[in-house]
Amino acid sequence: MNSLIFILICYGATNNLIFGSVFEGFRNFLAKFGTGGYSLHKLFTCFMCLGTWMGFVITTILLLAGGPVPLLIHNPILCVFLNGLFSAGGVWVIHNFEEMVERLGSKN
Repeated sequence: MNSLIFILICYGATNNLIFGSVFEGFRNFLAKFGTGGYSLHKLFTCFMCLGTWMGFVITTILLLAGGPVPLLIHNPILCVFLNGLFSAGGVWVIHNFEEMVERLGSKN
């Protein structure tokens, strides 16, 4: 259950940062510095990229707060890294499922 909650938190944060109108000004500000493959703007438009970083950040926060971490490993650096990868995969799956449902809905 902790894993599902972790993935949903990461997805919600990622979705808000990528599509949220509150962060549109921030994304436009980043675009002024470039939109290439290695830019911060690219990070804030890619679900897999930002989902990974959300996993890193949220795992770090949970470890510091003593909260439940989905993949609890005794080495904190490895724990943060693996949970970031776990988050990237979960966020990517949810995003692609959502896009598939939207495509199927637009065909009808």
